[in-house]
Amino acid sequence: MSSKLTLYIEDELIIYVKKYAKEHKLSVSKVVNNFLSSLQEKQEDNRPTSTPITDSLLGSVGTLDTSKEAYHRHLEKKYS
Repeated sequence: MSSKLTLYIEDELIIYVKKYAKEHKLSVSKVVNNFLSSLQEKQEDNRPTSTPITDSLLGSVGTLDTSKEAYHRHLEKKYS
């Protein structure tokens, strides 16, 4: 079942979404529906939601030892 929903969205974003929808041969409603469905799926999978910014940072630190012992070594080095 589908229902009507009124949204207030910034003009620049509306222009972008309309262009995106046209390029992908979708309606704006379908684009919004797909986006909201993806949020729901992530919640149901108990996966944290992420954004493109956080996704782009993934792996940028490399392998980092976050153990308690590593932290203690860091403190000893820092304050000795």
